Amino acid sequence: MIYPFDKEVMLDLETVGTSAGCGILSIGASTLDRLEKFYVAIDIDSCYERGLAYDSDTLGWWSKQSEEARRAAFSGKLDLAEALTMFSSWYKLQADKLWGNGADFDKPILTTAYEACDLPVPWKYNAGRCYRTMRALYPQVISAPFIGERHNALADAVNQAAHCHAILRHIYGGS
Repeated sequence: MIYPFDKEVMLDLETVGTSAGCGILSIGASTLDRLEKFYVAIDIDSCYERGLAYDSDTLGWWSKQSEEARRAAFSGKLDLAEALTMFSSWYKLQADKLWGNGADFDKPILTTAYEACDLPVPWKYNAGRCYRTMRALYPQVISAPFIGERHNALADAVNQAAHCHAILRHIYGGS
Protein backbone atom coordinates (compact mmCIF):
# COMPACT_ATOMS: atom_id res chain seq x y z
CA MET A 1 0.00 0.00 0.00
CA ILE A 2 1.25 3.47 -0.85
CA TYR A 3 0.24 5.84 1.91
CA PRO A 4 -1.45 9.10 0.75
CA PHE A 5 1.01 11.49 2.41
CA ASP A 6 -0.14 14.33 0.17
CA LYS A 7 -3.79 14.04 1.29
CA GLU A 8 -3.18 14.37 5.01
CA VAL A 9 -2.45 17.57 6.90
CA MET A 10 -0.55 18.20 10.13
CA LEU A 11 -2.04 21.09 12.07
CA ASP A 12 -0.33 23.15 14.74
CA LEU A 13 -1.82 26.05 16.67
CA GLU A 14 -0.20 28.63 18.87
CA THR A 15 -2.73 29.68 21.47
CA VAL A 16 -3.29 31.58 24.70
CA GLY A 17 -4.74 28.54 26.46
CA THR A 18 -4.68 24.77 26.44
CA SER A 19 -8.31 23.78 25.94
CA ALA A 20 -11.21 24.35 23.60
CA GLY A 21 -12.46 27.91 23.90
CA CYS A 22 -9.06 29.57 24.10
CA GLY A 23 -7.83 32.23 21.70
CA ILE A 24 -5.66 31.30 18.74
CA LEU A 25 -2.53 33.27 17.88
CA SER A 26 -1.56 31.42 14.71
CA ILE A 27 -2.44 28.44 12.54
CA GLY A 28 0.27 26.42 10.83
CA ALA A 29 -0.32 23.39 8.65
CA SER A 30 1.59 21.18 6.26
CA THR A 31 0.75 18.17 4.15
CA LEU A 32 2.61 15.15 5.48
CA ASP A 33 4.83 15.17 2.39
CA ARG A 34 5.59 18.82 3.28
CA LEU A 35 4.96 20.08 -0.25
CA GLU A 36 1.99 22.29 0.65
CA LYS A 37 2.02 24.62 3.66
CA PHE A 38 -0.28 27.13 5.32
CA TYR A 39 0.39 29.82 7.91
CA VAL A 40 -1.59 32.73 9.26
CA ALA A 41 -1.13 34.94 12.33
CA ILE A 42 -4.35 36.09 14.00
CA ASP A 43 -5.23 39.30 15.81
CA ILE A 44 -5.84 37.98 19.34
CA ASP A 45 -8.39 40.75 20.03
CA SER A 46 -10.61 39.26 17.30
CA CYS A 47 -10.64 36.01 19.32
CA TYR A 48 -11.63 37.81 22.52
CA GLU A 49 -14.40 39.67 20.64
CA ARG A 50 -15.92 36.27 19.80
CA GLY A 51 -15.82 35.04 23.38
CA LEU A 52 -12.62 33.00 23.23
CA ALA A 53 -10.49 33.34 26.34
CA TYR A 54 -6.94 33.29 27.57
CA ASP A 55 -5.35 31.33 30.39
CA SER A 56 -2.92 33.22 32.66
CA ASP A 57 -0.68 30.14 33.02
CA THR A 58 -0.31 29.97 29.24
CA LEU A 59 0.49 33.68 29.05
CA GLY A 60 3.14 33.07 31.71
CA TRP A 61 4.51 30.20 29.62
CA TRP A 62 4.72 32.51 26.59
CA SER A 63 6.75 35.02 28.63
CA LYS A 64 9.46 32.34 28.95
CA GLN A 65 9.69 31.57 25.21
CA SER A 66 12.16 33.13 22.79
CA GLU A 67 11.62 36.72 21.72
CA GLU A 68 11.36 35.55 18.09
CA ALA A 69 8.63 33.02 18.95
CA ARG A 70 6.70 35.60 21.01
CA ARG A 71 7.00 38.25 18.31
CA ALA A 72 5.70 35.86 15.63
CA ALA A 73 2.90 34.59 17.86
CA PHE A 74 1.58 37.95 19.03
CA SER A 75 2.00 40.00 15.85
CA GLY A 76 -1.12 38.79 14.06
CA LYS A 77 -3.30 41.33 12.31
CA LEU A 78 -5.85 39.08 10.60
CA ASP A 79 -9.39 38.69 11.94
CA LEU A 80 -10.12 35.20 13.27
CA ALA A 81 -13.05 34.57 10.90
CA GLU A 82 -10.96 35.61 7.90
CA ALA A 83 -8.09 33.38 9.02
CA LEU A 84 -10.44 30.40 9.45
CA THR A 85 -11.99 31.01 6.03
CA MET A 86 -8.51 31.04 4.49
CA PHE A 87 -7.61 27.81 6.29
CA SER A 88 -10.85 26.17 5.12
CA SER A 89 -10.09 27.03 1.50
CA TRP A 90 -6.53 25.71 1.78
CA TYR A 91 -7.55 22.54 3.65
CA LYS A 92 -10.28 21.61 1.17
CA LEU A 93 -7.70 21.68 -1.63
CA GLN A 94 -5.24 19.50 0.29
CA ALA A 95 -6.62 16.97 2.67
CA ASP A 96 -8.80 14.08 3.69
CA LYS A 97 -7.32 13.72 7.20
CA LEU A 98 -6.29 16.21 9.89
CA TRP A 99 -3.47 15.37 12.30
CA GLY A 100 -2.88 17.32 15.50
CA ASN A 101 -0.44 17.00 18.38
CA GLY A 102 -2.98 15.55 20.77
CA ALA A 103 -6.59 14.51 20.29
CA ASP A 104 -7.51 17.06 22.97
CA PHE A 105 -5.64 20.09 21.63
CA ASP A 106 -5.40 21.39 18.06
CA LYS A 107 -8.58 20.06 16.46
CA PRO A 108 -10.95 20.77 19.41
CA ILE A 109 -9.54 24.29 19.83
CA LEU A 110 -9.91 25.00 16.11
CA THR A 111 -13.41 23.49 16.05
CA THR A 112 -14.50 25.79 18.88
CA ALA A 113 -13.07 28.80 17.02
CA TYR A 114 -15.10 27.85 13.93
CA GLU A 115 -18.20 27.61 16.12
CA ALA A 116 -17.47 31.01 17.69
CA CYS A 117 -17.36 32.51 14.19
CA ASP A 118 -20.46 30.60 12.97
CA LEU A 119 -18.39 28.90 10.28
CA PRO A 120 -18.50 25.23 9.26
CA VAL A 121 -15.39 23.14 9.87
CA PRO A 122 -13.79 22.04 6.58
CA TRP A 123 -13.00 18.46 7.64
CA LYS A 124 -15.28 15.45 7.91
CA TYR A 125 -16.31 14.16 11.34
CA ASN A 126 -13.94 11.18 11.05
CA ALA A 127 -10.89 13.06 9.72
CA GLY A 128 -9.11 13.57 13.06
CA ARG A 129 -5.80 11.84 13.73
CA CYS A 130 -3.51 12.07 16.79
CA TYR A 131 0.20 12.56 16.19
CA ARG A 132 0.96 12.37 19.94
CA THR A 133 -0.44 8.83 20.00
CA MET A 134 1.63 7.83 16.96
CA ARG A 135 4.79 9.13 18.66
CA ALA A 136 4.01 7.11 21.76
CA LEU A 137 3.27 3.93 19.79
CA TYR A 138 6.45 4.15 17.69
CA PRO A 139 9.20 5.59 19.92
CA GLN A 140 11.81 3.73 17.87
CA VAL A 141 11.17 6.13 14.95
CA ILE A 142 13.29 9.10 15.95
CA SER A 143 12.42 12.56 14.67
CA ALA A 144 15.00 14.51 12.71
CA PRO A 145 16.58 17.57 14.37
CA PHE A 146 14.10 20.42 14.61
CA ILE A 147 14.34 22.97 11.81
CA GLY A 148 13.13 26.52 12.44
CA GLU A 149 11.89 28.36 15.52
CA ARG A 150 10.06 26.24 18.10
CA HIS A 151 6.55 27.45 18.94
CA ASN A 152 6.11 28.94 15.50
CA ALA A 153 2.96 27.19 14.25
CA LEU A 154 4.32 26.57 10.75
CA ALA A 155 7.74 25.32 11.90
CA ASP A 156 6.06 23.03 14.45
CA ALA A 157 3.60 21.70 11.85
CA VAL A 158 6.35 21.02 9.29
CA ASN A 159 8.58 19.22 11.81
CA GLN A 160 5.66 17.19 13.17
CA ALA A 161 4.62 16.32 9.59
CA ALA A 162 8.15 15.08 8.84
CA HIS A 163 8.17 12.85 11.91
CA CYS A 164 4.65 11.55 11.30
CA HIS A 165 5.64 10.85 7.69
CA ALA A 166 8.63 8.82 8.97
CA ILE A 167 6.41 6.85 11.35
CA LEU A 168 3.87 6.08 8.62
CA ARG A 169 6.67 5.04 6.24
CA HIS A 170 7.89 2.73 9.00
CA ILE A 171 4.41 1.20 9.24
CA TYR A 172 3.35 1.12 5.59
CA GLY A 173 6.56 1.51 3.61
CA GLY A 174 6.74 3.87 0.66
CA SER A 175 8.30 7.29 0.30
